[in-house]
Amino acid sequence: MQYYYGEQSIHRALDEAEFWKLQEAEHAGLIPVVTPNLEPQYVKGLERFGDELSHMHAEAVKYAESLTRSKGVADRELRARMLGLIKLCVEQSKGFAEFLGEMLQNSRAVYSSAPSKTVIRHMIRESEYFIGIDQLILQP
Repeated sequence: MQYYYGEQSIHRALDEAEFWKLQEAEHAGLIPVVTPNLEPQYVKGLERFGDELSHMHAEAVKYAESLTRSKGVADRELRARMLGLIKLCVEQSKGFAEFLGEMLQNSRAVYSSAPSKTVIRHMIRESEYFIGIDQLILQP
């Protein structure tokens, strides 16, 4: 975790989003590797999530770099855009965790692979951690 945010919680939430979006994108790419014969609809869904998660990571990096250049000072407009991005990141993580949960429930390939089940459960917990920590950070 970076430390450019000091006491400013929105900066910390952005930092968390930057870190966890990269993690989730990597997770989306890892599941087909550890799950032999994963059904095509799940492979496609993971590819879509991977692209979307990578895009959100890049957006978070862009805002973090803006904050670094401005020495942590964000005007009202920038703060509003950052908050909007963070909220989108949280919603995206909820959708990703739900998709992973659906795979656990419905994929025969996941069902027949104990390592896949363990890995996916771990990934869900990590996404839920991000959701919880950013919601906690942003509470008024």
